Amino acid sequence: MRRDRQFEQASGVSEILGVTMLLAMVVAIMSAVVVFLQPFVIDLNDNRAWAAGGVTAEQMNDRILVVAGMPNGTGLVHQTGIPGGSIDVLFNIESWTIGADIYGTDRVEVYRNGSGLVVSSDNRTAESVEIWTDGEKAGYLDNGILNTQWPMTEWKILIDDSLSYLSTLRVEVMDRNGTPIHRWMEINVDGLRLSSPLAEGTFVVDLSNGAIIEKLPNKNLAIESFPRLSHRNTIDGGHVVRFVILDIDVDNAATDLNKDLDLTSRGSEMLFDVQHARNLVLGMDIGGDSTVEPRYIDHWTSEHEVLIATGDLEGYTGFGPKGPLSGSDGLTFLSDPAHFQLEVLLQRVEVVP
Repeated sequence: MRRDRQFEQASGVSEILGVTMLLAMVVAIMSAVVVFLQPFVIDLNDNRAWAAGGVTAEQMNDRILVVAGMPNGTGLVHQTGIPGGSIDVLFNIESWTIGADIYGTDRVEVYRNGSGLVVSSDNRTAESVEIWTDGEKAGYLDNGILNTQWPMTEWKILIDDSLSYLSTLRVEVMDRNGTPIHRWMEINVDGLRLSSPLAEGTFVVDLSNGAIIEKLPNKNLAIESFPRLSHRNTIDGGHVVRFVILDIDVDNAATDLNKDLDLTSRGSEMLFDVQHARNLVLGMDIGGDSTVEPRYIDHWTSEHEVLIATGDLEGYTGFGPKGPLSGSDGLTFLSDPAHFQLEVLLQRVEVVP
């Protein structure tokens, strides 16, 4: 009896040790599997965050463009949200300058010189300059008298009076009859940034002036869509250049945009609607990543670059660099005939969390 009891006890101990060793092996195997799969799980989560962030950005951009085309005061609610992420405002992310001769035969040029403005008239038909800041006519004091016209005392003048503005600066050069012969505008626009956290770094998507710009950590920037600059031919052999600019208006006090958003159209403003424009100069100053601006220029002038390389620009119609091939002095429009129809539209959309 004693031997039987001892044998039963030994057998019980052996079974316990066997079960314990089996559990230890299972735990060790599961730990190894977890360690082995962890990079794949991290990649899977990052891919989900990247896909969700990209889809959210594309949907929001589409909704904003839809609202931009609606009548003033109308809009819709966009249901959004990035888990663990954020939506922030990009104030003054882009600044665009647009200038063109709009009447007569003179070649007029307006450009920035520091904080001042230089105005020149090759044929000296320019008589005066008028300026608007955010739609209000600007002026300067001369012996206590407010003047709203700057005289063209020489073929080239410098206007260095203080001209502060938020959204638009408009310069019109007049001839002796008071007819505008040249218009130049500077437009500042705001945008949105959508951020999705990843295991290492952040996936960022900028929505700026109708463009979608994506940036993954340690990857080259990707531009999924570009600002709405285009040209087309007309049935009578003419040309139309059209640029639709989009400005996002968000209250400075808004701190959390990662929620359902009210998108409301604040109307459209036609900045240029000219039948016979000439000598277009289009400049840009793009904030954020330094590679965006040259990518924009390459997108609009790639055909011109190919024809330059082949030495055959005859009959080319489209955008090209105004000066250096890099486009550092801005873009222009090349066509035959030299005049074209110019349409520049500014759309505004208010975003309220």
